Amino acid sequence: MSTYQQSSVTDQFWSNGSGRQRRPRSGGQFPRGPKDPFRRRLAALFVVGLCIAPIAWALRGNGNAVDVTSTGGAAAIVQFDANGDATTTDVAPTVDPATIPAITDSVAVAAVPETAAPTTEAIVVEPATTEAPKRVCASKYTVQAGDSWFGIADRAGVKASLIAGTNNKTIQSPLMVGQEICLPPGAVVPAPIEPDVVTTTTVAKIACVAKYTVKTGDSWSGIAKKVGIKISELTAANDKTSRSTLLPGQELCLPKGAVTASAAATPSTAAPTTTQPPKYVPTKTFTRAELEKFVRDAWPDELEDNAFYVVNRESNWNPLSRNSCCIGLFQLNWNAHKSWMKSYGITDASELLNPEINAKLAYATWQRSGSWAPWCTRNWCPAP
Repeated sequence: MSTYQQSSVTDQFWSNGSGRQRRPRSGGQFPRGPKDPFRRRLAALFVVGLCIAPIAWALRGNGNAVDVTSTGGAAAIVQFDANGDATTTDVAPTVDPATIPAITDSVAVAAVPETAAPTTEAIVVEPATTEAPKRVCASKYTVQAGDSWFGIADRAGVKASLIAGTNNKTIQSPLMVGQEICLPPGAVVPAPIEPDVVTTTTVAKIACVAKYTVKTGDSWSGIAKKVGIKISELTAANDKTSRSTLLPGQELCLPKGAVTASAAATPSTAAPTTTQPPKYVPTKTFTRAELEKFVRDAWPDELEDNAFYVVNRESNWNPLSRNSCCIGLFQLNWNAHKSWMKSYGITDASELLNPEINAKLAYATWQRSGSWAPWCTRNWCPAP
């Protein structure tokens, strides 16, 4: 046999690794050798894992077996055969015949368990309210005439704001006579205010020894000098003061000590008087609006306010106001100004009782002095 022929012939024997050579079977196929041990072990582990997996899956929750009640009345049993194939068997739940309701011939009624509707109670959360502190009224006091918060507090020995707060008031709140107020703890109930005891002394009425009729140009001091008594005696006998207005024709009472009527009060028939009748006799009562119009007509607009102030202060808008020196609305001094008033046609003091004339002459007086000096006081003297 040549070399080519030897290499082309298939070896009729094969070694199985143990050193022994086996002849192939008929048909040219070799017999199977022994299986590998590693593959056997791997297959066994796979089968064991398939067996354990369903059990582990069933116990995955809490470690307990599958309960019929938790699976809706049926349990599934998983079995594995020898080849590792899984089969599932459904187990029907066991029913006690005693629990099955009786079925009548007419109507078949299935027992359906009633499911009670869940009841929910509304929870009402009331808002937390802080109750206002109640005032503590330890004692009460009745307000009297002349009382004030500070006066009551001073007599009660506590602060005025504390008493006012106890009554839900402030120290600016008014107090009414007869009102009951609460006093806080620690306050002493004030003693009632004792009314001022007015001692009235009955003064004997001064007897008039004669009467005197006021004439134009008369004054309290002039009449008192005429009859020889003091001004205070004359005014007291007539319930007046030295600033009370005297009107022509007014009758005055002359007290004891005054000159008799024949010598002073009553004109003597032997020596007739030469007193001229007054040129102006008041016969009309003027309203406040009329008097204001006289002032506005006589004074410039820029001086009206101060002129009104002077009239209000000097005569209180009384055109017949008169005293020992001054006359009328603006209380003009006749004796001091009569010399130049003649140039205005005023020759008698009674003419100053005319409010229209008095207002005009008052402005003439302001023009002569160039200021408010004739009416200035310590607290009032505006610049011209």
